[in-house]
Amino acid sequence: MIARGVAQVNSGHQQPAYVVGGFLKPVHGVSLHGILVLPLLAWLLARADPSERRRTRTVALGAAGYALAIAGALALSLLG
Repeated sequence: MIARGVAQVNSGHQQPAYVVGGFLKPVHGVSLHGILVLPLLAWLLARADPSERRRTRTVALGAAGYALAIAGALALSLLG
């Protein structure tokens, strides 16, 4: 995505650069927030809940929720 966009900009075509990769910005945003939120969730649960099994299930549920959010963002991006 970046390489194609940079190639478009360097050739003097800025608008196609945003068309090439810009539609994936929501997917990028959702996935990066997941990378930040899930470790924070695990860290908070480690201090609040002594049951490792429940902590593992909660983080797995959070990861599944983010996977669904990423899939939804990707579907919306691809559909336009």
